[in-house]
Amino acid sequence: MTPQELVTGLVELLRARGLKVSPSSASDLVEALSLIGVTDEALVREAARIIVVKSVQDDEVFERGFVEYFYGARDGDDVTIPREISVGLDSDDTGESGIEESDEAQRVVRYSAVERLRTVDLRTLEPAERQEAFRLIEQFRFSPPRRRSYRYTRSSKMDRLDLSRTLRLSVSTGGELVRRRFQSRSVHYRRLLFLVDISGSMHAYAEGLLHFAWAARRALGDVHVFTLGTRLSDVSRALDVVDPDQAMRRVALAVEDFAGGTRLGSSLADFNVNYGARGLARGAVVVVFSDGWDRGDPQVMAEAMGRLARLAHTILWVNPLAAASDYAPLARGMATALPYIDALLPGESIRSFEQLARLVCSEGEFS
Repeated sequence: MTPQELVTGLVELLRARGLKVSPSSASDLVEALSLIGVTDEALVREAARIIVVKSVQDDEVFERGFVEYFYGARDGDDVTIPREISVGLDSDDTGESGIEESDEAQRVVRYSAVERLRTVDLRTLEPAERQEAFRLIEQFRFSPPRRRSYRYTRSSKMDRLDLSRTLRLSVSTGGELVRRRFQSRSVHYRRLLFLVDISGSMHAYAEGLLHFAWAARRALGDVHVFTLGTRLSDVSRALDVVDPDQAMRRVALAVEDFAGGTRLGSSLADFNVNYGARGLARGAVVVVFSDGWDRGDPQVMAEAMGRLARLAHTILWVNPLAAASDYAPLARGMATALPYIDALLPGESIRSFEQLARLVCSEGEFS
């Protein structure tokens, strides 16, 4: 693994865990690791800590993130960190040499497995690997997308002079504007909506997408989740449990058309009539998880997407197929929806979900 690859993955995880790492810090870390190498765990850790950690709170987040990235450990796990790490080998190349039984080979296998979970397509994972990948998704940290209100409130920032308060205070100083007071536009949070395609073509990804939605609703609260198939289903209440596995079971019971057909256009139209136009989608950030396959009338799809675009602040379309370098939006539903969306994003791996989480948290900020 090159220093660039190591830093890219580590910085993405640290940012997802809430640590602010600037592009310049990431660049400095790449340069540092190019000089000292990436084989000594202690040197890598200290170099990264010196460059990205700015406070005691940052150090705690960094320590947890570093261990999680290289060893897959979560809070509460009892992990013994080895003195050195090997990053250039893979367990598939050690079968005939006998090295697979050594401690060093076990570290390489563990490192390769964790990195593979973050980058590999979810549909190719074995059942045990899928569960581990879902656990990584459940640990995502979210902050709500923000917007500035038209209302002004008292503030220490000198954005705008609060004339009425300043004049009242000037009475005691003989009309002199000695004590000035200011206002700023208040910050409100945008609602977040997830529309998850659970049709047969999305079956391999649907559970991961629902884990992502569960983590967001768990963290933010004002998040609404709907499934799209042959009909529309509101599963927001089903996700309101602490245990994500129980939440998935409740969703399975609530949704009758799981892994069935898909009628995206009619399902979106149903959402607009019964939920969106009644206020749920107004000014919201809407995230649609779908590969764009639709068996319905394209005109219905176009009208539904047009109305949703007028209601929502932002529409992000997450398509697992978009990760392919040669992908083209040729599916009928995807081609119809494309003019109405703000961004088309991949959604096939943990890393793409991490990027989505960062985008969702910043989308609409102060706009």
